[in-house]
Amino acid sequence: MQIALTDLKVNVGHYVDLALTEDVVITKYGKPTAKIVRFDKEPWYLKRMPEEITSVEQLFGTLPSDIDLKDVRMERLSK
Repeated sequence: MQIALTDLKVNVGHYVDLALTEDVVITKYGKPTAKIVRFDKEPWYLKRMPEEITSVEQLFGTLPSDIDLKDVRMERLSK
């Protein structure tokens, strides 16, 4: 959502609450100059990253259930 700086001055509380759900772009003379974003208490670099995922796990659900991984490996290596 884009708002004018003068509108922000009048309704600061409203736009701070709105920033919890979406980014609020502040314009000055019709040009974007600043943005209000939601504050995340936990920085992105501290969030838990998934453990290493193997390529077989990425294909989970796409391979038939009766497939033997050793046979697949041998077929791939033979090509």
